[in-house]
Amino acid sequence: MRRFLPLVVAVLAAQVGTAQGLVVAYLDGDAQLRSGSAWKPLSMGDPIATDSSIRLGANALIEVKGPGTDFTLTKPGTYGVRDVVAAGRRVSPPGVGATVTTAMRYMTFGAGKNQSATMGARGADQSGSDEPQWADSSAQVFLDAGKEYIKAGRYDKAADQLRQALACASDEETPEIHYYLGYASSLGGNVREAWKQTAGLKPSPGEAWYGDFILLRARLLEDTSSCADAAALLTQEGGALAHDPQRAPLYYFLLGLAYRGTGDGPRAGQALSTVVSLAGEADLGKTAAALLSQQ
Repeated sequence: MRRFLPLVVAVLAAQVGTAQGLVVAYLDGDAQLRSGSAWKPLSMGDPIATDSSIRLGANALIEVKGPGTDFTLTKPGTYGVRDVVAAGRRVSPPGVGATVTTAMRYMTFGAGKNQSATMGARGADQSGSDEPQWADSSAQVFLDAGKEYIKAGRYDKAADQLRQALACASDEETPEIHYYLGYASSLGGNVREAWKQTAGLKPSPGEAWYGDFILLRARLLEDTSSCADAAALLTQEGGALAHDPQRAPLYYFLLGLAYRGTGDGPRAGQALSTVVSLAGEADLGKTAAALLSQQ
């Protein structure tokens, strides 16, 4: 029996790499897999070993799924699968996703939902009104309906309304509708659709939804294994959110997650400690405290 032991060990070792059952669930564009020294093109349904690497081309998107482990990649580059899985677990341990979803929905539809003065007023509206100039358009009617469905947590219904809004929107109306469609998709757990809807958006700080877009974009960057980019976005373009009483707790929470994803424990701890001081016994504060206790 002993002479078969090395063979058994070798078989078990080979199975470890695919024990999670990871497969390509979606692929758009060019992606390759390296196992050993060779690269080969990836296709939907291909198995992904945890000790392999993925190389993503420009404008490509890949979704990998497995029991208890999902990840999406969008940024061109080479990724070690084991590193991506580990970073994802640091960014979204159990309970964190639900906490962020609740906070993001409250961010827009909770008490005092208007943007703070630090993020600016709607640039297209010079009258001082909170309503956009195109408030009475057909697209606005569908947009308002979409917002109501988001507020109610019915994200599929919201997406239906927002797609109808896009069908009749003007060039001026389109960016905000794409934002809300990405927002609804993100809250509903569809990272791929949320990324596609928001990838080309570049709102100015004068847009009423600019601050919320920065937070959504940061979360999507974390969801797509681009935590360093998320931290840079938050600190460089979203810094004013740190002074927005309604959004500051979520801002620092996402910043803490971004630093956790990059392995920067001290900065993650500092950001999460700020969440605790700002949010107290609210869900964000409790979740931040739990994350701090794990460091």
